[in-house]
Amino acid sequence: MRRGRQAWESAARNAIVVQGAREHNLKDVTVVIPRGRFVVITGVSGSGKSTLAFDILFAEGQRRFLDSLNAYARQFVEQLPRPDVDRIVGLPPTVSIEQRTSRGGGKSTVATVTEVHHFLRLLYARLGVVHCPDCLLPVAPQTRQSLLAGLRAEARRRGPLTLLAPVVRHRKGYHTEVAEWAARHGFSTLRVDGQMVSAGAFPRLDRYREHDVEIVMGTLTGRAGRALGGGGGDDAALVTAALEVGQGVLFALDGSGRLTVHSTERACPGCGRSFPPLDPKHFSYNSPLGWCPRCRGFGELFYLPETERGADAEEIEETWWSWAEERETCPECGGTRLNPLARAVRLPVEGGAEGVPDQPTLVDLGRLPVDRAEAFFQRIRFSGVAARIARDILPEIRARLRFLQEVGLGYLHLDRAVPTLSGGEAQRIRLAAQLGSNLSGVLYVLDEPTIGLHPRDNERLLACLERLCARGNSVVVVEHDEQTMRRADWVIDLGPGAGIHGGRVVAEGTLSALRRHPASVTGRYLRMRRRYPRRGARRPVPWPPAGPGETGPDDVAWLQLAHARKHNLKDLTVWIPLRRLVVVTGVSGSGKSTLVQECLLPALRRVLGSRDDRAAVGSPVEAGDGEGGPEVFGYEHLRAVYEVDQSPIGRTPRSIPATYVGFFDEIRALFAATPEARMRGFGPGRFSFNSPEGRCPACQGAGQIRLEMNFLPAAFVRCETCNGTRFNPTTLEVQYAGRNIAQVLDLTVEEALEVFGAVPSLRRALEALRDTGLGYLKLGQTSPTLSGGEAQRVKLVTHLLAGLRGVEGGAGLRRSERTRKGHLFVLEEPTIGLHAADVEALVGVLQRLVDAGHTVLVIEHHPELIAEADWVIDLGPEGGDGGGRLVACGPPEVVAACPESHTGRFLRPLLGR
Repeated sequence: MRRGRQAWESAARNAIVVQGAREHNLKDVTVVIPRGRFVVITGVSGSGKSTLAFDILFAEGQRRFLDSLNAYARQFVEQLPRPDVDRIVGLPPTVSIEQRTSRGGGKSTVATVTEVHHFLRLLYARLGVVHCPDCLLPVAPQTRQSLLAGLRAEARRRGPLTLLAPVVRHRKGYHTEVAEWAARHGFSTLRVDGQMVSAGAFPRLDRYREHDVEIVMGTLTGRAGRALGGGGGDDAALVTAALEVGQGVLFALDGSGRLTVHSTERACPGCGRSFPPLDPKHFSYNSPLGWCPRCRGFGELFYLPETERGADAEEIEETWWSWAEERETCPECGGTRLNPLARAVRLPVEGGAEGVPDQPTLVDLGRLPVDRAEAFFQRIRFSGVAARIARDILPEIRARLRFLQEVGLGYLHLDRAVPTLSGGEAQRIRLAAQLGSNLSGVLYVLDEPTIGLHPRDNERLLACLERLCARGNSVVVVEHDEQTMRRADWVIDLGPGAGIHGGRVVAEGTLSALRRHPASVTGRYLRMRRRYPRRGARRPVPWPPAGPGETGPDDVAWLQLAHARKHNLKDLTVWIPLRRLVVVTGVSGSGKSTLVQECLLPALRRVLGSRDDRAAVGSPVEAGDGEGGPEVFGYEHLRAVYEVDQSPIGRTPRSIPATYVGFFDEIRALFAATPEARMRGFGPGRFSFNSPEGRCPACQGAGQIRLEMNFLPAAFVRCETCNGTRFNPTTLEVQYAGRNIAQVLDLTVEEALEVFGAVPSLRRALEALRDTGLGYLKLGQTSPTLSGGEAQRVKLVTHLLAGLRGVEGGAGLRRSERTRKGHLFVLEEPTIGLHAADVEALVGVLQRLVDAGHTVLVIEHHPELIAEADWVIDLGPEGGDGGGRLVACGPPEVVAACPESHTGRFLRPLLGR
C-alpha cells in the first residue's frame, strides 16, 4: 500500500493522473497526462474526448477551486457536477477555453472582451481633448466672470436657477460623510439621485449601487441683489462657493427640472457650453455617462415580439440579442454606441498610421481592424506629461493587439460585436486574453482551437499554444487536426469507436508511436496513402460561359453572383456550377462567409424564398429584402435553398434524433399495429412521451427530476416512478419484436437496424444515419446532448432522405434527371468536431446529395474536403482589407497550381500523395 501511494505521489509531481473515470461512455479509464506539455486528445466523434477533457479534468479543477470559497459565494457561481471518477492527482488550477459565443452579452465587442477598450477609455479620459459636439471646437478654460454672466442670462431666460455642487458622481457607497460635512458647513439640503433630501435626514443608500450626490448651494435669480439659499451672499459669491465645493464644476437646475453643466475649466469658445471633467465611464457602453441615450449602448434599436412586451427592462437588456425580432442601426449614434460627448473627444498624438485621422476619436479607432490598430499604436508618441501618463497604458494596448494578431484575428474590427463571431473566433479571442495574463502553472483545456482557421493560420495558433507551455503551463487540446497532432508532445487516442463502442484509451504516446499502433483508427488515417477524390473521378466542369445564367456543355448550369461589395469584398463576381460539390475557401477573414452568408443567400432568398434546416423540409421561410445587394443569375435552375448549420436540432429533453429525422412516427405506428395495442385501443399517440396518455405522470415524460440544491448545482435524479423510461407501466406492456417502446428508444442506430431491417422506410433512414458516422447514437438520446457536428449531420440525413426522392446514390443519372431543378444546400465548416474517419463519411453524404441532382456549397478550410470538391473558389490572398478578391477557381488541381494561393500551398502535397 505504501509503495503504491509513493508511486502515485511520484507520478503526480510530473503528470496529471486520472484513475477510474466512468463519466458518460468512459469505461473505467485510467490515463497519465504529462504536465507542462502540449497534449492532444483525439479519437473518432463520440469516443469520449470532450468527456475526458471538460467533464473530468476541467470540472474537477473548477470544483476544487470552488470548494475553497464559502457557501455564500458558491451560490452565485454556476457549478459543474462532481465527475464520476475514482481519483485525480496532480491536477493544477484549470482554465477552459471553449467554442462559445454567449460570453459578454449584446454590448460586448472584440475590444471589450480583450480589455483593449478598457485601456482606451483610460487613455482618452486622461489625455483626450473635449471638442464641442455642436461647434466642433476644442473646449478651453473660461473666467468666473464670463461663467457668472452666462448663468445670469440663463436665469433671466429660464427663471431662478438652483445651483448644485457635485460631490459624488456615479460612485458606490453609503456617502453619509457628505451629509455630515454639508450640515457642519451650513448647507441644509442635498440632491441625491435626483431627489431633494434634508442633510439631517439623509437616506440609507444601497452600498452596491452607483449614486449621484450634489449639495444645494443656493438660488441664483439673475436680478440685482442677494442670492437666495443656504450659501448667502450675492450671485458672484454663490457661484464662487459652488465652484470651490464642486472643484471647478457646478450644475444649474431650473424650475422644469432641466439640468445644465457649467465649468471654468472646459467651455466651448463658440457657444459657451460647459463640459464635465472626463472619466473612463464617459467612454463606456455600460454607463449612462457614456452610452447613447437612444440605444443605451447597444448600437441598435430592437423590437420585441408581442408576447414579450412589458418584460422587465433589466431582463430585456441581458437577453435581447437572442430573441429580438427586428433590429436596426441606431439613427442617433450611427451604431457607435456612445453619446455625442464621448464621440467628440479627440486624442492628440504624434505619428499615427495610414488611414487613421489626425487626433482620432474613440469611434475612429473602434472602426479599425486589429492589424491596422496595432500599427497605429506602435507608431504614436506622446511628449512631456502626456508621455508619462501614457507610459503604462500603451504597452498594455500593444500587447493585447499583438496577441490577437498571433492567433490569426488581425482582420477583426475592434468594435465587432461578440455575438456575431463564430465559435472558433470567440475561442481564439479568449485565448489571446490568456496570452496576456502571464499566468504559469495552469492547465488550459481547449476545444478544437483550429476551427475556422485556414492551415496557414493554424501555424500561428500552434506557436501561441507552445508559448503557453514554455511559460510553465499545461495545455490539453481536444483536436482532430493533423497539423496540431504533429506539433504535440503527447497524444491520447480514445475509441476505438463511438458511443458505446468508445470510451477506452486505444493508444497514448508520441505521434510516431500512435501511427504504428494497429488498433488506432487515428493512426491508420495518419499512415495511409489516400488519393482524391475517393469516388475515383471528379464530375466534369467546363469553364464558365460568357453570359450570365447560360448553360454550358454537358448540361452544366451555372449560378452567377455579380458585384458583391459587402465588407471587404472587392466588387467580386463568382460562378458556381450547379449539381456539383463546390467549396469556398481562403484564409481567415478573406470574405468567405460574407460572400455566401451575406451576399449569395440574401440574393437567392429575395428571388426564391428559402428553406432552412430548422424548419420542416419543404416549409418556406420569409425572404429578406436584400436592398442594395449584388445581382444573381441562373437561379431559375434551383427549386429551393437550404442552409444547414450546426445549431441544435432541439432544446428540450423531449426532442430526440428519431423525431427530427421523422422515423419515430413509423416506429409508433408499428407498436400501434401490434395485436396487444389494437386489443387495448392504443393508437400511435399512446407511444409518445409527449402524450399525457402514454408518458409517466411523475416526470411528464422527461425521465428525470430536477432538484434545486441552493448552495450546490442543481441535481437531476432518475424518476423513481418510471425508472427513467419516460412511459407509464400500461404503455410499456406493449412490445414489438420482444421490446417495449422505452427499450427501442434505448437502441443505437446500428442495433435498431437489426430490429427494423425488414421495414424499408426505417431501414433507409437508419442506414443513412449509420453511413454518416452516427451509428452510435441512441434513438432516444436527447437532442441538447448532441454536439454541433452531430446535429449538423442529423440535419443532412433529413435532407438526404427528402432530397433523394427515390433516386439512389451514384453517378448514373439519366439526362432528364440531370436537367431537372434541384436544391442548393449551403454548409459552413461541416467538418467541425469530426475525425478523419467521420469526414470521409460526411463527404459520402454530400456526394450522394450531388448525385441526386442537387448542389452542395461548402465554406471550408479542411484540406481533405477541399480535395474532394468538383470546383473550388479560393478567396484572399489575405484577411481583412487584404482579402475579398478571387485568387483562384477551378478543380482542386488548378488551385494547387496557383502560386498566389495559400490554399494551393497546402493542397499540393495532399494531391501528390
